[in-house]
Amino acid sequence: MATLPESAEYSLYQGSPLAYVTETFLIKDGRIVRVEGGLEAMKQAVSIILQTERFGYQIYSSDFGIELRGLIGKPEEYVTSMIKRRVAEALKVDKRIRSVKNYTFHTDGKGGLHCVFDVNTVYGSFQAEVGI
Repeated sequence: MATLPESAEYSLYQGSPLAYVTETFLIKDGRIVRVEGGLEAMKQAVSIILQTERFGYQIYSSDFGIELRGLIGKPEEYVTSMIKRRVAEALKVDKRIRSVKNYTFHTDGKGGLHCVFDVNTVYGSFQAEVGI
């Protein structure tokens, strides 16, 4: 006995290719400037993810954002290894992001650590950064 009636003509393997919707309002200097999609929208999405502390705001789900606050004051070797993992973990939530690689670290001389990395998306690649 079938779960669906034969007249439903439904197959588990029939489906359209996954479409990535990226049209969003682009914000520059605190103002909405235009509706844009593609790579510019991805840059903004990555920026928002990397600027939002995970578990810090009830408006966001528990898998949105990045956990950097707990790394402040830790040894540099530990922080560099954890930043790689936490950046990749934060960005993997967005299915449009294919990979994160080529991490480069710089210290600012005041105890801060700055990380630049490449983000490869379905729309192209760009560099992003985080700092502690």
